[in-house]
Amino acid sequence: MSSPDTRRVVHAEPGLVVHIRIDDAWVASIEISTEDAPASAGPQRPAPITRDRCAGLTQDIDPMRSLLTVARMVRGVVAGVALRADGGHRALPGYPAHVLLGARSPVLAAAHDRTGDGKVCSSFLWPVGAFHAPAGHVRVTVLVAPEEAPSGLTALALLSPVTELHGLTPRELEVLGLLVEGCSNREIARTLVVAPRTVAAHLEHVLEKLRVPTRTLAAVRAERDGLYVPSPSRRNA
Repeated sequence: MSSPDTRRVVHAEPGLVVHIRIDDAWVASIEISTEDAPASAGPQRPAPITRDRCAGLTQDIDPMRSLLTVARMVRGVVAGVALRADGGHRALPGYPAHVLLGARSPVLAAAHDRTGDGKVCSSFLWPVGAFHAPAGHVRVTVLVAPEEAPSGLTALALLSPVTELHGLTPRELEVLGLLVEGCSNREIARTLVVAPRTVAAHLEHVLEKLRVPTRTLAAVRAERDGLYVPSPSRRNA
């Protein structure tokens, strides 16, 4: 149940009053009023000190503000959550819920794993519809939370459309993902239940499409361009 609306003065100067209105636990606003100013004074503008104080108040009013600022750095975000240090997650205001970001989601498990690699920002692909991505892929971007984020929140996990796959097929992306994880051709063949020669053919196509001469450089390119797809075993974790 929402708490009743409250409104209190946090700053006042001649002809200018600054209010905070809190509508519920997380929604609040700053109101600057000149209603008490004499009509002859004309339009009023906040003094610099008032603007500075209001800027400082915004973080206290909305502790998620810094996370939302970071989330806006990623283009085309369609859903997102904040990751907690205890392995859970929390809704991100302004972003809708998504089935891939629900409780016990393997996507969130993979995102939590990425927070421990020391990178401020990383991304990976996730198949939509089934393991072989009949509905394509979605990009998962993991951003480390800024220092001023609420205590206990470590990162953001954001979903956005995939714009460039370099012509790689879903199967080639699976092979590339296993390559990133350090698997040999034989291990890839065992995981995907295909013949080693089939894996070799897929890798030849991957190298050609990524325009790299070796499998090591293909793995580097995959990490750099966010083309990594977690292996089936990790997607089932």
